[in-house]
Amino acid sequence: MKALEKVVDLVIKGLENGTVPWRKTWRDNVPMNVFSGRSYRGFNLFLLSFICDVYKYSHPFFGTYKQINEAGGKIKKGEKSMLIVYWKISDQEKVQDENGDTMMCDCKRRITPFCYKVFNLDQTEGIDIQKYVDKYFAKNNNNPLDVCEKVVNEMQHPPSIQHDKPGAFYVPFFDRVNVPDIRLFNTSEEYYATTFHELGHSTGHPSRLNRFENTAAVFGSQSYSFEELVAEMTATILCSHCGIEQTMNNSVSYLTGWAKYLKSERKTALFGAATKAQLAANYILGKAIQSDQPEQFEENIEVSVF
Repeated sequence: MKALEKVVDLVIKGLENGTVPWRKTWRDNVPMNVFSGRSYRGFNLFLLSFICDVYKYSHPFFGTYKQINEAGGKIKKGEKSMLIVYWKISDQEKVQDENGDTMMCDCKRRITPFCYKVFNLDQTEGIDIQKYVDKYFAKNNNNPLDVCEKVVNEMQHPPSIQHDKPGAFYVPFFDRVNVPDIRLFNTSEEYYATTFHELGHSTGHPSRLNRFENTAAVFGSQSYSFEELVAEMTATILCSHCGIEQTMNNSVSYLTGWAKYLKSERKTALFGAATKAQLAANYILGKAIQSDQPEQFEENIEVSVF
């Protein structure tokens, strides 16, 4: 568990320094802000997917009026924008201390909507769309890694794994993992890190380690966050097992992003997640189900799980 203890310490340090960006290491053919490289989520994803279908846009590339102008393009005459909403979630606010210095303090979670008007690149002139096609959708020459394939193929009672939908996710109801094609990832190593993450989720299924509760966890909630920590730490263990530790920085970034949502004592929660991650990794590797973590971490953990 020394490797995971190191990860926990790095995450705690990351929390002290501020949250690092969430990592996504593959390319999806879904509506995205072509200038920031971020895929749209939630209702914006469904809305813009519908718009692309109705107007038969060549690619799901969008940008704001300002972004398009700054890229040297302009909006075609008569084209109309589409309104989308970005929800900013914050549990901290700026305050001044007794010396008048600005500092961040915890506060009640606030959800603030911001509205933006976006255009599809087909509605513009002067933008080289093919440049963005090559940037985001060109497939890499990534090859399977034998040591990682062995882990995936030899998992006992595995979930079904598919590669035909955008995004990486696990669906407990169907006991199904979806991961994009390996060629859509930046590297082969990142493909397996993501696959191991989703397989980590799958160990919570009632037919395996039975880690999930009957009630669904809400995105961003404490139970959802804890389960994300378990899955990513599982991936960290499996990556280390396969000798692809160069994914460590991405894992720490991801873990730090989710750990900030835990309201209980964070280091205890992180070690509790590490304990369950070790059990999950052992299950995937076909090892005896046992924990290397001291019992007090299990006794003290008070975080509901997914």
